Amino acid sequence: MKTTKLSAFPLSLLFSATLATAADFTGNFFDADGAYYGPDCDKEKNYSGAYYTGNYESPFKTILGKTDEEIQEKMDQLWNHYFKGDNNSKVYYDKGSEAYILDVNNRDVRSEGMSYGMMIAVQTGHKEEFDKLWNWAKNHMWHKGGGWDGYFAWQRNESGSGGDDNCAPDGEMYFMMSLLFAANRWNDSKYMDDAQYILKKMWDNGQHSLFNPQHYVITFQPQGNENNFSDPSYDLPAYVDLFARWSTSNQDKWSKAAKATRDHLYKSSNTKSGLFSDYNNFDGTPHGVSYNGNAEKYMYDAMRCAMNFGMDYYLFGADSARQEEMARRIIDFFEKDNYKHARFNWDGSNPQEQYTLGETGANAVAAMALINDSKYNDAVKKNLKMAWDANLMTGQYRYYDGLVHYLAMLHLSGTFKIWKPKPEVTEKQVTANEHNGVKIESDTTFYSFESCKLYKVNAKPETNAISAKVKLNNAVRVWSTNSAIVIENAAVGTKFAVTDVNGRVLASSKTSSAMQEVRINSRGNFLVIVGNKTYKVVK
Repeated sequence: MKTTKLSAFPLSLLFSATLATAADFTGNFFDADGAYYGPDCDKEKNYSGAYYTGNYESPFKTILGKTDEEIQEKMDQLWNHYFKGDNNSKVYYDKGSEAYILDVNNRDVRSEGMSYGMMIAVQTGHKEEFDKLWNWAKNHMWHKGGGWDGYFAWQRNESGSGGDDNCAPDGEMYFMMSLLFAANRWNDSKYMDDAQYILKKMWDNGQHSLFNPQHYVITFQPQGNENNFSDPSYDLPAYVDLFARWSTSNQDKWSKAAKATRDHLYKSSNTKSGLFSDYNNFDGTPHGVSYNGNAEKYMYDAMRCAMNFGMDYYLFGADSARQEEMARRIIDFFEKDNYKHARFNWDGSNPQEQYTLGETGANAVAAMALINDSKYNDAVKKNLKMAWDANLMTGQYRYYDGLVHYLAMLHLSGTFKIWKPKPEVTEKQVTANEHNGVKIESDTTFYSFESCKLYKVNAKPETNAISAKVKLNNAVRVWSTNSAIVIENAAVGTKFAVTDVNGRVLASSKTSSAMQEVRINSRGNFLVIVGNKTYKVVK
């Protein structure tokens, strides 16, 4: 056991709502129009992700030191380039009451790109562009009736005709999720009705099920033999988790699919290289097909897997240990390759082509799972910097890599949020110098999420308050046992917190006895803040 007293950290930081572990948080949690993205609770278990905390702070800010103004300028640059730029940069084409996202190289419109465009629009608050894209998709892609009822044609000509009536499941996933977010952000029941129709048809179409009904894993395509294998880049566990919460039909199936999706994504990560194959079996092994000689390799689809598990890691944190393992694998692999190549065999052999803009974004999102691992400080910073510094794409091939990078930048900038149904808010009157981590120095109003309820707190400072600082007995000791950290001789009622060395709070409360035990099973270095003093404990 070793105890070292350190210089005091700011208590407002160490006890701040965004780091609390008891599901108590303070903040704004609403956008300028009153849409809610704040904390939430599960009945059984809460995890560390933004769904539970409402904390969407950008690693560009916390790791690279970028300001809010610089981050907003970067996001405006992306929007103006791909949606409002010239014919060498934009992929968004306005047609009056409709608009489409163009695959410039193939001169066609794809459900993938349309749904990506809608997600970008709802996350960046561009309702007009969202509506125009959705009008085009509804009028030219969406099947309402027939064998593909509820699904979207994956390909159309720019005129809206021709193409291929079959679906590409990544489009369905992004359409459903963007519509649910739009319904909540803009309080529009039409979006919700459309989303619920699609959600139901993904299981109850009669001819097609988007997820294999035996394995609950998304299919490469829900028909014929394509129903018996998958594309792991279609695995979007954060989306499926939200479908299980918000769908009005088949909740049990969506819940099973959420677990199966996380399992399948983990199985799909090669244990040596961390890479994924474009097509694979439900056990995670590559799947070859006669019409695609690269199906068993890490190619254009597979690069999105890194973004998918990184997204789930920071949004939910429900599978954090495995996703940290996946992140270590793939970041280690690209570190060894020095980020030179883009395409590989599943095991990492046979490198080809140059590292792409899409991979730069996707891998930076995966690196978010390693922010709390000090061994990866340099690699995390490198990946974030590459995503930030990357030149935006122009020319013939700008559509796919450009949009994958744009989606990644939503996550990395803190722009991507889980837009939720408006919660019930209860007003609370408080007279105190501090409430749930907020220092109260004058009359103020703020939101506080406490014991799974959201309060609007109208706070006044105590006029005759005793000094906020807790005077500690000089005999205070902090030490450890095999299963706990012990705080000895602190006055009853002294506020304390235990954090890891990165500042993540593991436990916080007030002492209830002169010998306070804080149960911590993990080992390593910890910071223990008692009143206004900080101690380092090696356990």
